[in-house]
Parts: sequence; structure tokens; C-alpha cells
Amino acid sequence: MTSGQKLLWRLFSVYGFLYVLLYAFYILIITVVHSSYSRVSIPAVLLPFILLLLLELVLWKRTYGDLKIEREVKTKIKVITIVGSIPLLICTLMLTLNEYKSIFTTEKWLNNISERVYMVDDLLNDHNLNGKTKKEVTNLLGTPTETEYFKTENNIVYYLGDERGLISIDSEWLVIEFDNSEKVKKYMVVTD
Repeated sequence: MTSGQKLLWRLFSVYGFLYVLLYAFYILIITVVHSSYSRVSIPAVLLPFILLLLLELVLWKRTYGDLKIEREVKTKIKVITIVGSIPLLICTLMLTLNEYKSIFTTEKWLNNISERVYMVDDLLNDHNLNGKTKKEVTNLLGTPTETEYFKTENNIVYYLGDERGLISIDSEWLVIEFDNSEKVKKYMVVTD
């Protein structure tokens, strides 16, 4: 191997180390923040893998010609590609699972009480609660949580789960206030 090829392999090794650290960081962030598919998460997860493939292509082109070295490099590149795709697949699966958990359905809302915190944004985006009657709200969300937190005469409260974020000390709640004709006039997500 020439000195240029050795330098390329050293640079590739440094990138491999950074690649592993970056995907470990991504896995941590996806877990803590409960990230799902977005304009930021998809390119962020794909970009390091694409760069890995480009670096492999450069290595491949630099060793082209010498058959013995070419076979060794081809084998190494295949192994690196397979192993390098594992963190990408893990992140993709985690984003997919988080996306599924954050989609609101009445059945999931009723059966997964501690995961409501992930569904509440989808609920509020897809279902305009303003103007709905108390009966319509309870048909959609089930029986309100029996609690004294944030409870007043003209509201109902739903427990959502542990507070989102890195350190979740408090709980999140959906508070829905009604007017005198028992129609929703205001709703908010609050922490205790």
C-alpha cells in the first residue's frame, strides 16, 4: 500500500470512530426527546451513512488496479458497509416506533395512559376540541382522570404521563375548560 492509501485508511478509521459516536448520540437523542420523522431527523440520520459510502468509494477508486489489494479492500468495504448500516437501521426503527406511538387513536389513548404524552400533540392538531360538547370530548378521550390537580368546576383533566424531556420530574396533564353551555372554550397542556 502506498503512503497515500495508508493516509486514506487512517482518515477513514477516524471517521469510523466519529461515526460510531455520532450514531450513539443520535440514539440517545431519539430516546430522550422521543423524536419521530421530521425534516431534521431523516437527513441527520442518513447523512453520516451517505458520507461513509462516499469515503468507501474514494478508497475503492484509490486501490483500483492492484488485484490482490483490490480484493482485500472490496472485502473490507463490504464488511464496513454491512456493519455501518446497523446504526442507521437502529435509528430508523426507533424513529418509526416513536412515530407510531405519537399517532392519536382513541383506542391507544385509552389503553396506553402513560404514553398519552406522545399522542397529545397529534390529538390537538387533528381534532379541533374548541366548541365540542363535554359528551363529545368524553366519547373521544374516555373518562377524565380523577384528580385534584388543576380541577375546577368547569373543566376536566386527563393525565398524559411523565413530562417530556431529558429530566422528567413532573407529569403532564391535558386541561379542558368548558363554558356555561358545556362546550369547550379552552384547552392546554400543563405540568404539575
